[in-house]
Amino acid sequence: MAVETSIDRSGAGPLLRAEYVLAGLAVVSLALVPIRITTIYSGLPAHPLFLHVPVILIPVATIWALVLVARPAWFMRSGVALGILTVVALAGTFLTIGAGDALRNALHLNGGFGPAALIARHAHAASILRLLMIAFTAVLIVALLAHRIAGGMPTGRPSLDSLLTRPAVLILLRIALAVLAILCAYFVFHTGDLGAKAVWQGRVSGGGPGGGGPVNQLFGPGGG
Repeated sequence: MAVETSIDRSGAGPLLRAEYVLAGLAVVSLALVPIRITTIYSGLPAHPLFLHVPVILIPVATIWALVLVARPAWFMRSGVALGILTVVALAGTFLTIGAGDALRNALHLNGGFGPAALIARHAHAASILRLLMIAFTAVLIVALLAHRIAGGMPTGRPSLDSLLTRPAVLILLRIALAVLAILCAYFVFHTGDLGAKAVWQGRVSGGGPGGGGPVNQLFGPGGG
């Protein structure tokens, strides 16, 4: 990256590293957590549109991370690109969950029966996924930093460089990254599965046009 070509003359290392930029963007993305968007263009529900971002990017990011765990040398080649993808997936996850909460409240689906019960489980699984994605992003950035230091890109801070390049630390980071990648991949599938079941149960149980409660009214013909 161009920002990493500027080197401190004192030998302290890059003035601006990709890992620091990624960490900053990840922290800034936390500002999206409280945002609740119910609808977007032409009154379409935002949640079923936003969810395409995490549903596509999280599996790609987790598989990519597992590849890097198996081939640590590839952190130098594609680790930054994976970091960018993961931060985008994290931001998309925040927006999707916020839009889901807004949609759930707009449709008054806070009960404990039928589709509403499934939606409650869907929302709970999404909350777990959000926490896992935060942890996955943090560990990925630290692992990226550690492997790039070990690959010949020191930070110029001897204590940090020495700590992160210890073999045991590198192994622990890769293990943590692999575990979190698997958990994120599972929960993005589990969350989507619960959401799909909730929507389709609402449609099937309607018994005809206009039935099925608010879920069918929103997603059925003429809904929304």
